[in-house]
Amino acid sequence: MQRALIAVAAFALLAGGCVSQTVSRQEATPGPDAVAPSLVVERFLQAVNARDVTTLGRLFGTSDGPISARDDRAAVEQRMFTLASLLQHDDYTILGDQVVPGRAGEAIDIMTTLRKGQRAVAVPFTLVRTREGGWLVESIDTGELTRR
Repeated sequence: MQRALIAVAAFALLAGGCVSQTVSRQEATPGPDAVAPSLVVERFLQAVNARDVTTLGRLFGTSDGPISARDDRAAVEQRMFTLASLLQHDDYTILGDQVVPGRAGEAIDIMTTLRKGQRAVAVPFTLVRTREGGWLVESIDTGELTRR
């Protein structure tokens, strides 16, 4: 009798592992928080050339969220317009990424090269993980862009 109970218990445990579940998937447009860091940089650079200050404001921020949700709309538009003017480019290449030392899992540096005419300029982007788990552009080293 005891063997029969053990056999039934073992069967129940094994059968439980064979359960399948159908999950319906809803189509949704992923926001910046659902996109990998390099794709956020790509979207940011596309918005730069389009001078889309609204999108730039949604993609730029801190771990607390985008600056468009925190700062005055007019101030965000002015800052993003200035960045777009500086970062305007003919083409770009994303060269790679690396973890920011001391901020593993929180921030990542993405090295890009922007081409303006015959000039190629290295422009590092630092992205930060938001509290929701997405990524935003936290800072851009524009030093090379301002040198002649």
